[in-house]
Amino acid sequence: MIELSIPQLGEEIKQAKDLVFSILTKEHPLSLIELSNSVRKEYNLKITYQAIRKAVDVLHRQGVLTKKEKKYDLNKEWILKTKTFFDKLLTTYETGKEVHAFTAELVKENYAVYSFRNLFELDNFWSDIMYYWADHLKPGENRKCLFYGHYVWWPIINLGSETKLYEYFKKKNINKKFIFLRDLPLNHWGASFYRTVHTETKVIEKKEVGEMVDVDILGDLVLQVKYPSTLSKKLRIFFEKYKSTKEMSMKEITKIAYESHDIKFIVFKNPAIAKNLRETYEKYFT
Repeated sequence: MIELSIPQLGEEIKQAKDLVFSILTKEHPLSLIELSNSVRKEYNLKITYQAIRKAVDVLHRQGVLTKKEKKYDLNKEWILKTKTFFDKLLTTYETGKEVHAFTAELVKENYAVYSFRNLFELDNFWSDIMYYWADHLKPGENRKCLFYGHYVWWPIINLGSETKLYEYFKKKNINKKFIFLRDLPLNHWGASFYRTVHTETKVIEKKEVGEMVDVDILGDLVLQVKYPSTLSKKLRIFFEKYKSTKEMSMKEITKIAYESHDIKFIVFKNPAIAKNLRETYEKYFT
């Protein structure tokens, strides 16, 4: 069971725990002194240092906060669990049941559904999931990462983040394979980039039918990204238009990256399905 301690947004925040939480969502990490000063400065409330310390101790025990070198931050693991909890709760009341897009069998599996407004938000959260998976692998667990998708947009909008992630995967001895499903110059550029960060890559031609979907298989975990048709059309036009990174318009791709859409990011754990998908696409590397 997740114990929640979330500020009441839109109302006057009076309790010390809520103040600490609210401050750390905007600035972090902070020491007890820094948190106490922020409460007085930002909210102009006379809350004692002892009250702040007690609130921080409670949140730390609950797992809401992490502590490193006398400074506190929000616990990413707690955030992920909390978001998963609310996503599952919300799907109970959805009428369209869009999140159950796979099969009836998959509804019974461990899964979570996330919605993102743009590609940049999606990319950052996607990286967080991958770091979390890599950091929580147990001895003997599958350490293979296999991705297949249509357009290699991540290093174009977030090159530094992608480089850091896959260098980290190398340190964790994670085997990585990427397949790009459109035979286009920018995808070949992306394949070359990923080879420099120790990832096997293949570029093939397999045009999307219906919805554009990317799949990332992390051990027994399957991530599925479903792009709305308006966004997938813009990505397709961009990638078919430009022949090289020198030629492409950064202004155009930046606009696409931040443009508002409803992007569905679905996560579920199913060893049998993950194994089947991985074996299907690993054949391209033999």
